[in-house]
Amino acid sequence: MGDTLKVDPSVIRGKVEKKLHASAEKLIPWFLGDMPEYYFRTHSEEEQIKHVMALVSGMVRDEKQSMALHSQSGSMVTHITPGGDMRALAGVLKEYIDKDIQIARIYSSHDDTIRLDTLIFGPQISPDGEEPLRNALGMARDGEVSINEDDAEAFEHFLASASADYIEKFEPRRALRHFKTCLGVENKEGVQVLLEKEVHPGFDRIAIAMENPPRKGLLLRVVNLFARENIPVDRAYSDQFERGDKSPIVTMSFYLDRARIDMQEDSEQWRRFKRQCELTKWFAFHGLEALSEDDGWELGQVMLMQAASEFAHQFLISEDMHAYSSSRITYVVLKHRDIVAKLMGYFDARFNPEFQGDRVTIRSSRRQEVREEIRQISNVVHRRILVYIYRFFRYTLRTNYYLPEKLGLSFRLDPMILAPMPKEERPFGIYCFHGPYSFAFHVRYRDIARGGVRVVPTWTQEHFELESNRLFDEVTKLASAQQLKNKDIPEGGSKAVILLGPDADIELAVRSMVDSFLDLLVVPKGKNEFVLPGIVDYLGREEQIFLGPDENITPQHIMWITKRAELRGYKWPSAFMSSKPGAGIAHKEYGVTSEGVIVFAEELLKTLGIDPRSEPFTVKLTGGPAGDVASNVMKILIREYGENARIVAMTDGHGATYDPEGMDHAELLRLIEGNYKASHFDKSRLKGENAFVVSTEDPAGTRIRNELHNTAVADIFIPSGGRPDTINMSNWKRFLLEDGTSSARGLVEGANIFISAEARAEMERVGVLAVPGPSANKTGVICSSYEILAGLILSESEFLEIKETYVAQLMVILRARARSEARLLMREYKMAGGKRTITQLSYELSNSINTLADHVALVLEEGVGILADDPKLCDVLLSYCPAILVEKYRDRIVRDIPRRHQLALIASFVSAKMMYQEGMGWASTLVSVRDIPEVVLGYLEEEKKVVQLLEELQGVGLEHRDMVMEIIENAGRKYLTLQRLGLG
Repeated sequence: MGDTLKVDPSVIRGKVEKKLHASAEKLIPWFLGDMPEYYFRTHSEEEQIKHVMALVSGMVRDEKQSMALHSQSGSMVTHITPGGDMRALAGVLKEYIDKDIQIARIYSSHDDTIRLDTLIFGPQISPDGEEPLRNALGMARDGEVSINEDDAEAFEHFLASASADYIEKFEPRRALRHFKTCLGVENKEGVQVLLEKEVHPGFDRIAIAMENPPRKGLLLRVVNLFARENIPVDRAYSDQFERGDKSPIVTMSFYLDRARIDMQEDSEQWRRFKRQCELTKWFAFHGLEALSEDDGWELGQVMLMQAASEFAHQFLISEDMHAYSSSRITYVVLKHRDIVAKLMGYFDARFNPEFQGDRVTIRSSRRQEVREEIRQISNVVHRRILVYIYRFFRYTLRTNYYLPEKLGLSFRLDPMILAPMPKEERPFGIYCFHGPYSFAFHVRYRDIARGGVRVVPTWTQEHFELESNRLFDEVTKLASAQQLKNKDIPEGGSKAVILLGPDADIELAVRSMVDSFLDLLVVPKGKNEFVLPGIVDYLGREEQIFLGPDENITPQHIMWITKRAELRGYKWPSAFMSSKPGAGIAHKEYGVTSEGVIVFAEELLKTLGIDPRSEPFTVKLTGGPAGDVASNVMKILIREYGENARIVAMTDGHGATYDPEGMDHAELLRLIEGNYKASHFDKSRLKGENAFVVSTEDPAGTRIRNELHNTAVADIFIPSGGRPDTINMSNWKRFLLEDGTSSARGLVEGANIFISAEARAEMERVGVLAVPGPSANKTGVICSSYEILAGLILSESEFLEIKETYVAQLMVILRARARSEARLLMREYKMAGGKRTITQLSYELSNSINTLADHVALVLEEGVGILADDPKLCDVLLSYCPAILVEKYRDRIVRDIPRRHQLALIASFVSAKMMYQEGMGWASTLVSVRDIPEVVLGYLEEEKKVVQLLEELQGVGLEHRDMVMEIIENAGRKYLTLQRLGLG
């Protein structure tokens, strides 16, 4: 081995020092002269020295190398990069797209040779102690621009919510400006974009501010916009204020050197930039940004093509999930940009309110041209994708795309887009929504309809793709089930599902969907028009929409939606969203859905040979003590049946509890009252052999939880929470025991489509008596309908005044509606001798009531003028309402409820009443041989006679009085009606 090479450290040190000295002599004067003045104001001397040292040693200017200086905690990074334009900054920000950037200080040297950008990431770090804040307040009081006395306290609260960095680099003028900006955007959803001239000698400022900003990627979106629009920025700042119990606000300031760009408010350049900037809160990266980068598209145009692409994905994925993946559709759009541009031109001819020329002729020619070009594409997959984008534009009847201020995109679609689906199976209306990292549908099966809004979060791109593949299918299934469920009420079935991407913010997504929905529903006051100015309308009529809460919709969402509807001028804001915490009927608080579930469970148990009021029975359920339906199912079981109710298994998203002896009731109530999870059950309260509590934090616990609804043995199973089709054709046999019998004899669906229709049919074949959701959990929608009814005629204060009595009377109505249907279904099931399932009977009953109600409504629509002039129909309308409403607001019920709603109410009420009281088929047969008004009104008249007869018999001392009264109650209406119609 040779001698070790000897190196003299002093020689190396000397050479390095000489090089660094030479570099420093050249760089420091440049740095002091070329960095913006405000850089030196916002960075301490210590920070400046660190940056100079990095520049001297990092060869950023000469060798074009980049470097990043990270703080020890990792919460701050300073990037020094070659090139001063905003594209260089965008390159830096892409590295932090998943970070919550709380503060940014952005500088470019005057000669554009370097950028020096500091980013501070959340969570926000507060000042250490009270002294920094006191010092800042002192500076503000002593400054040239002082805060006025009225705002002093609010200003102090504002500073108290600022970060340590903001207080450390405190500037009174800047803080006062930010304070006023926050006041200006508070409780507003839009993005404030201002061009402020001559804020400093030779400098203008573009100020951007918004409440509830996206937590990730916002700064990158804005910087990309500056880069694409070629707007040079000298320096910029971004500050986020968390504001304690208020919503966070972000303010951004971009300073423009007027020697390089002198932007004017009346210029097209500014209008174009401002339009796009206002969308940055609602825009999400998708893959189509290349249309902006390469072809100069505005952000709004990119969002429109994103929406069209996602729509195509929804309707093509069932053909081939690999051929029509989201990434493939993006590729096709970018490959065929010439055709895509022509599709946009066709859309413009359809919907641009300022379109010049003969709209009909130009629209037709552009349609022909784009269809011909698509037809010539040889690749079948590419052609199909472009055809569906065309169909999306062709079958849109309304859109908010051209409105100047919007929080997302909305489209009212013609159900013809589903052709060749038979007309009787197609929904009445379809809405489609595109928001930030979110996509949604609202589907309804009648003109007047109601149903919940459900939010489906996803955690990975693969999870998003999976849920996206079934989004439209899920929403139509839910709406269809709701249509069957809504047979007792004037509103038909509808549902909305918002699908969130893994980077989505649920607050932004919900607000985007709801507000863009209102864009298409609000009618200008005092004008005979159906839409807002700026919307080209191919529908030609006003639409009423009523929503309700479903999965992941919170009381805060409900209150915001109601207030937003009022703010936007929707005609019936109190009726727009049900289950309001205050002036509404919160489903979980009153257990309205579960009340009906338990009524059906009781009647089912009796059919199984168990009297739950005198005999013990076992129940297993999905959904835990924090869930709406599950928690109230357990409370009502305990309330109604005491120790007879033995709840042996429950599961939720966090775990599961199993006790074959029945769970301790006191412990269950503790969990329910505390809003705890299934995994929080006190193990010391378990009684039975092999009882357990598991958590999904343990993989083994997750596996047990996933199968417990199958493996636990019980008299009845009540699914009360979980994803659609949890039990399906691929796994339904797991519900069976080793001997092939079912693990539960009865099934009451408290949750919507927890079991697929095919799987339920298989379970019924092996002996399970199943009550499907359209019957079992219908009382929730009935309750919401009664809340809508009150909202149509009462103010918030008026409703609150009668709420206690109204709800008490409504609970009696809900249980009666459930009992009427449950007893009819069980009776019909027994009479069928097992040849027809309860599910078949339930669906037939729902369809029969809906069909009859549609016929009745049509006849009433054609034959009834002003309802107040028809005393008989007024009596029917009033008999539907809780007594307190009639007692105090009779005239409003008759006068102020929209006419279409009144007629739909009468039609559904009478149709359901006749079916429940007289059995399936009887009323339908009568209306086939006699006029509908003759049958319906005649039946109601004879019902009054029956009531009178029963009242008279109450005072008569007959030996068999009770038997006679029962016979009259059950057969009197039918007999008298047949006699009246000459059919006796």
